[in-house]
Amino acid sequence: MPNRHPKGRRARFTTALLATVAAVAVTASACSSSPDGEKSDGGTLVVQSGLANSPGILAVYQKLNKQFEDENPGVKIDFVAKSFDDLASVAKLQLSGTNPPDVTQVNRGYQAMGAFVKGGLLTNMDDYAKKLGWDTRQTASQLQLNRFSTDGKLMGEGPLWGMSATTAWIGLLMNTEIAEKLGITEAPKTIAELEDQMQRAKAAGEIPMQFGSANGELAAWLLSELLLAKGGPQAVQDLVFHHSNATFTSETAAWAAKTMKSWGEKGYYAPDWTAYKTDQVLANFISGKGLFSLTSSRFTPLKGTPEQTKKLRMVFFPSVSGQGIAAVGAGDIPWTIPVKAKKKDLSAKYIDFVTSQKAAEQFLAGGAIPSKPPADADSAITAANLPVPSQDALRNGLKLVGEGTPVPYVDWGAPELYPTISRTFDQLMSGALSVDGLLGELQKSYGPFVESLEKG
Repeated sequence: MPNRHPKGRRARFTTALLATVAAVAVTASACSSSPDGEKSDGGTLVVQSGLANSPGILAVYQKLNKQFEDENPGVKIDFVAKSFDDLASVAKLQLSGTNPPDVTQVNRGYQAMGAFVKGGLLTNMDDYAKKLGWDTRQTASQLQLNRFSTDGKLMGEGPLWGMSATTAWIGLLMNTEIAEKLGITEAPKTIAELEDQMQRAKAAGEIPMQFGSANGELAAWLLSELLLAKGGPQAVQDLVFHHSNATFTSETAAWAAKTMKSWGEKGYYAPDWTAYKTDQVLANFISGKGLFSLTSSRFTPLKGTPEQTKKLRMVFFPSVSGQGIAAVGAGDIPWTIPVKAKKKDLSAKYIDFVTSQKAAEQFLAGGAIPSKPPADADSAITAANLPVPSQDALRNGLKLVGEGTPVPYVDWGAPELYPTISRTFDQLMSGALSVDGLLGELQKSYGPFVESLEKG
C-alpha cells in the first residue's frame, strides 16, 4: 500500500539507533545565531534536565558541569533536575514564558516536538550544528528525530532542533534469584517463553511482572514492545512515521491489546499496579518484588545496594518468533535552546560540551550509553567495573545499535496518543473498554491527526 506522505516528504527511518533528539521548533525565519543583545558568555547558565530519576546519569552531569565551569571562567551552571513527568507538564508554559531556562531537555514526538515546532518555541540549531560539527558527530539516522519541518507536520525532516548526549532502550529487568528458584536458567527469547515463565512465577506466589500504570509511561512502553514483538520493526515505524496507511485497527495492534488484557486477567501484573508510577515500580522491583519488570537503560546504574542489584539482569523484551534483535530505543531526552533564551551562544557551547567525545567517555564510565560511544567501548565497560545490570544495559544497547533494529516509541505518532494510552489501558484492564474499544480510542487519537497533516 502507498505511504501517506509523497516520496521525498516522508520521514525516513533507518535501522541505526535513533540516538538523539528532538524537541522543537521555531518559525522558518528563526536561526541559531545568538539574539541581539547577547554580550557575554559569562554569568549563570540555567540548565534544566528531565532525568531526576536517573541518578547515574545525573552524577556524570554533575562532573561535566564542574568541568564546563572550569573551562569557562566566569560561568556558573544552575542545574535543575526534574522528573520526566514534571518536565513534560511545565514545558509549554516555560517555553512560551519570558524567562525560560537557557538550556532544557524536551521530549520528542508530535505531542511535544510537533506542538512546539508549530508554536515556534525552540531555536533552530542548523547553524550551530554546521559551525560545531554536530552534523558529523552523530550519524544522519541518529539525528533524524532531531529534525522537524518548520510547520510541525513532518517528523524526521527539516532543521535540527536539539541534541541527545546519551541513548536509551527499553528492555526487561530479570531477577535471577527468583528465576533460579523457579528452575528458569535463561531469559525468554519468545513471548511464549515469557508467558510460561510468568505463569510459573504466579503459581509459586511471586509477582510475574512488576508494573504500574499511574503515569502511563509503562503502558506506552508495553504497547510499543508488543507491537514490535508481533509485527517487527516495520509495524512500529509505520505507525510513528505514518507510512503504508498504518492504523491501530490492524491485526498486530489487536494482538498487542489482547495480550495486554490477558496478562491482566491471568494476574501477571503486580497487585495494586494502578497506583504505581515508573519510579515506584523500579523501587519495588529492586527490593525483590517480581520476576520481571519493564525498564529503560537510562535508569542504570540502578538505585539499590550491591546485594540487591547483583541478582538483576537487563535483557531484551522477547518477540513472537524469537528471531532478530530489536527494541524500543532512541536518543535520550534531547537538549534544546528555547527561542527566548538570553544566552544562546553559551547554551550551544554547553550542548557541544556534553555531546563531545570527552563527555562520551565519562557517560560510559558512569553506566550510560553515549550517543557516540568510544572506539573501544567494550574495554571501557570492563574497566569501569560497573554493576551487572549496568553492564547489560551498555553491552546490549551497543548490540542493538550494531546488530539490531531500534524503533521509536509508538506514542510519538500523534499528540494525543500518550494520554489516550494512559487513560484506556486501565479501562481495558477493568473491563470498561473491550479490545475493540481500546483500538477504536487509539485510532481516534491517531487517524484524524494523520489526515490533518495530509490536508495541510
